[in-house]
Amino acid sequence: MAGRIPPFTLDDFKLSPEKRAEICEGLTERQTFMVNQWMNLHDKLNVGDWSGFDEFMDKDKMTYDNPNRPDLGTFEEWNSSPRALFTTFPPSVYRTLKAWGRGDDEICVLCHHHGKHTGGPYMGVQPTGNQLDVLWFSWIKFDGDKIVHIYSISDVLSMLIDLEVIEAPQPVDPYK
Repeated sequence: MAGRIPPFTLDDFKLSPEKRAEICEGLTERQTFMVNQWMNLHDKLNVGDWSGFDEFMDKDKMTYDNPNRPDLGTFEEWNSSPRALFTTFPPSVYRTLKAWGRGDDEICVLCHHHGKHTGGPYMGVQPTGNQLDVLWFSWIKFDGDKIVHIYSISDVLSMLIDLEVIEAPQPVDPYK
Protein backbone atom coordinates (compact mmCIF):
# COMPACT_ATOMS: atom_id res chain seq x y z
CA MET A 1 0.00 0.00 0.00
CA ALA A 2 2.80 2.43 0.82
CA GLY A 3 3.71 2.61 -2.88
CA ARG A 4 0.39 4.36 -3.58
CA ILE A 5 0.96 7.05 -0.97
CA PRO A 6 3.63 9.66 -1.72
CA PRO A 7 6.74 9.25 0.44
CA PHE A 8 6.25 10.46 4.00
CA THR A 9 7.90 10.60 7.40
CA LEU A 10 6.40 10.44 10.87
CA ASP A 11 6.77 14.22 11.05
CA ASP A 12 4.11 14.45 8.32
CA PHE A 13 1.57 13.27 10.92
CA LYS A 14 2.17 16.45 12.95
CA LEU A 15 0.24 18.90 10.81
CA SER A 16 1.66 22.42 10.90
CA PRO A 17 -0.68 25.43 10.97
CA GLU A 18 0.26 26.01 7.32
CA LYS A 19 -0.61 22.42 6.35
CA ARG A 20 -3.89 22.63 8.25
CA ALA A 21 -4.74 25.86 6.40
CA GLU A 22 -3.94 24.15 3.08
CA ILE A 23 -6.23 21.22 3.96
CA CYS A 24 -9.03 23.64 4.87
CA GLU A 25 -8.60 25.93 1.87
CA GLY A 26 -11.98 26.85 0.36
CA LEU A 27 -13.99 25.79 3.41
CA THR A 28 -16.21 28.12 5.41
CA GLU A 29 -15.13 29.21 8.88
CA ARG A 30 -17.51 26.68 10.44
CA GLN A 31 -16.33 23.84 8.18
CA THR A 32 -12.71 24.74 8.98
CA PHE A 33 -13.55 24.52 12.69
CA MET A 34 -15.03 21.03 12.21
CA VAL A 35 -12.05 19.79 10.18
CA ASN A 36 -9.69 21.17 12.83
CA GLN A 37 -11.68 19.33 15.51
CA TRP A 38 -11.10 16.12 13.51
CA MET A 39 -7.37 16.85 13.15
CA ASN A 40 -7.16 17.69 16.87
CA LEU A 41 -8.74 14.30 17.59
CA HIS A 42 -5.98 12.69 15.50
CA ASP A 43 -3.38 14.56 17.56
CA LYS A 44 -4.80 12.87 20.67
CA LEU A 45 -4.97 9.42 19.01
CA ASN A 46 -1.39 9.74 17.76
CA VAL A 47 -0.05 9.89 21.31
CA GLY A 48 -2.53 7.50 22.91
CA ASP A 49 -4.37 10.23 24.85
CA TRP A 50 -7.71 8.52 25.45
CA SER A 51 -8.95 11.12 27.95
CA GLY A 52 -9.70 13.89 25.46
CA PHE A 53 -12.52 12.36 23.45
CA ASP A 54 -15.28 14.36 25.10
CA GLU A 55 -13.63 17.50 23.72
CA PHE A 56 -14.60 16.31 20.27
CA MET A 57 -17.53 13.90 20.59
CA ASP A 58 -20.92 13.74 22.17
CA LYS A 59 -20.26 10.31 23.65
CA ASP A 60 -23.96 9.77 24.44
CA LYS A 61 -25.15 10.52 20.88
CA MET A 62 -22.14 9.44 18.82
CA THR A 63 -22.67 6.58 16.36
CA TYR A 64 -20.26 4.95 13.93
CA ASP A 65 -20.92 3.14 10.67
CA ASN A 66 -18.43 1.24 8.56
CA PRO A 67 -19.42 -1.71 6.34
CA ASN A 68 -16.13 -3.38 7.27
CA ARG A 69 -16.77 -3.03 11.02
CA PRO A 70 -20.47 -3.55 11.77
CA ASP A 71 -19.49 -4.34 15.37
CA LEU A 72 -18.58 -0.69 16.08
CA GLY A 73 -21.87 1.21 16.32
CA THR A 74 -21.74 3.19 19.56
CA PHE A 75 -19.05 5.47 20.94
CA GLU A 76 -18.00 2.83 23.48
CA GLU A 77 -17.70 0.18 20.76
CA TRP A 78 -15.87 2.51 18.34
CA ASN A 79 -13.54 3.76 21.07
CA SER A 80 -12.10 0.25 21.41
CA SER A 81 -10.77 0.29 17.83
CA PRO A 82 -8.21 3.13 17.99
CA ARG A 83 -7.00 1.76 21.34
CA ALA A 84 -6.43 -1.71 19.86
CA LEU A 85 -4.82 -0.24 16.73
CA PHE A 86 -2.48 1.84 18.92
CA THR A 87 -1.05 -1.26 20.60
CA THR A 88 -1.17 -3.62 17.61
CA PHE A 89 0.34 -1.27 14.99
CA PRO A 90 2.74 1.12 16.73
CA PRO A 91 3.31 3.97 16.08
CA SER A 92 -0.35 3.99 14.86
CA VAL A 93 -0.60 7.55 13.65
CA TYR A 94 -3.31 9.34 11.68
CA ARG A 95 -3.43 12.38 9.44
CA THR A 96 -5.96 14.20 7.30
CA LEU A 97 -4.97 14.64 3.66
CA LYS A 98 -8.01 16.46 2.19
CA ALA A 99 -11.29 17.88 3.47
CA TRP A 100 -14.63 18.97 2.08
CA GLY A 101 -17.63 20.55 3.76
CA ARG A 102 -21.40 20.70 3.40
CA GLY A 103 -23.34 23.25 5.37
CA ASP A 104 -22.69 23.93 9.02
CA ASP A 105 -22.72 20.38 10.35
CA GLU A 106 -21.03 18.00 7.87
CA ILE A 107 -17.52 17.40 6.63
CA CYS A 108 -15.86 14.67 4.59
CA VAL A 109 -12.19 13.86 5.03
CA LEU A 110 -9.62 11.70 3.27
CA CYS A 111 -7.22 10.30 5.83
CA HIS A 112 -4.12 8.13 6.18
CA HIS A 113 -3.41 5.68 9.00
CA HIS A 114 0.17 4.40 9.37
CA GLY A 115 1.71 1.80 11.64
CA LYS A 116 3.70 -1.43 11.75
CA HIS A 117 2.36 -4.83 12.71
CA THR A 118 4.65 -5.35 15.69
CA GLY A 119 2.45 -5.12 18.77
CA GLY A 120 0.28 -8.23 18.68
CA PRO A 121 -1.85 -10.54 16.56
CA TYR A 122 -4.32 -9.18 14.04
CA MET A 123 -7.09 -11.40 12.65
CA GLY A 124 -5.18 -14.48 13.77
CA VAL A 125 -1.88 -13.41 12.20
CA GLN A 126 1.04 -12.94 14.58
CA PRO A 127 3.06 -9.72 14.18
CA THR A 128 4.82 -9.65 10.82
CA GLY A 129 6.54 -6.28 11.05
CA ASN A 130 4.71 -5.31 7.86
CA GLN A 131 3.83 -1.69 7.35
CA LEU A 132 0.19 -0.61 7.59
CA ASP A 133 -0.85 2.31 5.37
CA VAL A 134 -4.58 2.64 4.99
CA LEU A 135 -6.40 5.41 3.16
CA TRP A 136 -9.99 6.05 4.17
CA PHE A 137 -12.84 8.50 3.81
CA SER A 138 -15.00 9.58 6.72
CA TRP A 139 -18.21 11.55 6.57
CA ILE A 140 -18.57 13.30 9.92
CA LYS A 141 -21.70 14.94 11.30
CA PHE A 142 -21.63 17.49 14.10
CA ASP A 143 -24.23 18.67 16.59
CA GLY A 144 -22.90 22.00 17.79
CA ASP A 145 -19.18 21.57 18.38
CA LYS A 146 -19.31 17.80 18.94
CA ILE A 147 -19.11 14.86 16.57
CA VAL A 148 -22.31 12.79 16.65
CA HIS A 149 -21.80 10.47 13.67
CA ILE A 150 -18.91 9.05 11.67
CA TYR A 151 -19.34 6.97 8.53
CA SER A 152 -16.05 5.54 7.27
CA ILE A 153 -15.00 3.49 4.29
CA SER A 154 -11.43 2.27 3.97
CA ASP A 155 -9.19 0.25 1.70
CA VAL A 156 -9.45 -2.90 3.78
CA LEU A 157 -8.54 -5.24 0.92
CA SER A 158 -5.09 -3.69 0.49
CA MET A 159 -4.62 -3.64 4.25
CA LEU A 160 -5.43 -7.34 4.63
CA ILE A 161 -3.07 -8.19 1.77
CA ASP A 162 -0.28 -6.02 3.22
CA LEU A 163 -0.70 -7.61 6.65
CA GLU A 164 -0.64 -11.14 5.14
CA VAL A 165 -4.14 -11.91 6.43
CA ILE A 166 -5.17 -12.86 2.88
CA GLU A 167 -3.31 -13.53 -0.34
CA ALA A 168 -4.17 -11.97 -3.66
CA PRO A 169 -2.45 -12.87 -6.89
CA GLN A 170 -0.71 -9.85 -8.38
CA PRO A 171 -1.16 -8.32 -10.86
CA VAL A 172 -4.86 -8.99 -11.20
CA ASP A 173 -6.74 -8.27 -14.41
CA PRO A 174 -10.40 -8.91 -13.60
CA TYR A 175 -11.35 -9.07 -17.28
CA LYS A 176 -9.30 -12.14 -18.20
